[in-house]
Amino acid sequence: MSRQKISEFSAKTALYSAFNLDFQGLVITQDTPVSEITNHFGDTNLVVKVDQGIKKRGKLGLVKINLKPSEIPETIAAWAKQGWNSFLVEPVYEHDSTAERYLSLIRVRSGWQINYSRSGGVDIESNWDTITTTLPTKLEAFLNTTLIPRLDSHHISFLEMNPIVERGDKIIPLDMAVEVDSAATDLPILPDRLLTESENEVAILDEHTPASLKFRLINPDGRIWMLLSGGGASLVLADEVADLGLGGELANYGEYSGAPSDDDVYSYTKIILKQMLSPLTFNLGPHALIIAGGVANFTDVKKTFSGIIRALNEQANELVKAKVKVFVRRGGPNEVAGLSAMHSFLASSNLLGSVYGHDISLTRVVSDVKEYLS
Repeated sequence: MSRQKISEFSAKTALYSAFNLDFQGLVITQDTPVSEITNHFGDTNLVVKVDQGIKKRGKLGLVKINLKPSEIPETIAAWAKQGWNSFLVEPVYEHDSTAERYLSLIRVRSGWQINYSRSGGVDIESNWDTITTTLPTKLEAFLNTTLIPRLDSHHISFLEMNPIVERGDKIIPLDMAVEVDSAATDLPILPDRLLTESENEVAILDEHTPASLKFRLINPDGRIWMLLSGGGASLVLADEVADLGLGGELANYGEYSGAPSDDDVYSYTKIILKQMLSPLTFNLGPHALIIAGGVANFTDVKKTFSGIIRALNEQANELVKAKVKVFVRRGGPNEVAGLSAMHSFLASSNLLGSVYGHDISLTRVVSDVKEYLS
């Protein structure tokens, strides 16, 4: 079990009904047209925030208040240049700053640790001495009868609301930060860091296939790139790269598994090759692409290799210019046919490093790569 962040949009979608509120928020990206925002909210004043699990957004300038829909694109374009890519838009709740409160709930061994302050808002850190565990009677009753049961149902382990505003009988959380038990929750978990463009493309691809497609960019200037099948083999090969003193050259980590289609593997390989050949990151000198995995139980080697070959063929000239050699080790259904097709393509394209089947040690390709790069 670990505590993981979720987006504010997910948090409010899950929790606002507990406050007897109808959540009106809209998630947008840099590509969202103004018309979509206007259709959702009308021509009214709005709050726009970066919604990627970042705290202290007010202090960091990642919250803008009282924007018209037409003013939003300029704001998020500036944020996008800083690397942010997901934004939350909400209606403005007009209120006086003196009405802002702070409330947090943290799950501990003995139950819930509750912190409350009547001096909430962006300056709460300057008002930590006002924090108390004593709640107003109405708020305490609401937590015990309504809010905490909802947190339990979603396996939420941390909730911070700053500020909340009391308006009549309403308790309105204007800002939420939530962490959940990653092993049990039904809520979507945020990545623990900003994704690169290529990582995001693979994540989207992964969402639209029953197979598993993962990619993590480690060092865009590295000379060893991986196109691996199966999580266990991926770990073994990455460890071998480090054991041979090449850890600093490892560019990426990831896997394709779960019997992906040839189209899935084709699209996955294209993303990796685009990142590998990026003029912003590519350096001179020989490079290696390792296409490897263990002995598959049901993933068709010939079919997946056909997708990889299609992608490699589209970039063959660029790969040769970049002094890339391809090193292959794979086993499984249709192994002989798949390896034969891969060997023929690599040899004819001047990309051949080595090609092995299941009878050769999984780590042999890493030794070949070390010899080539040296």
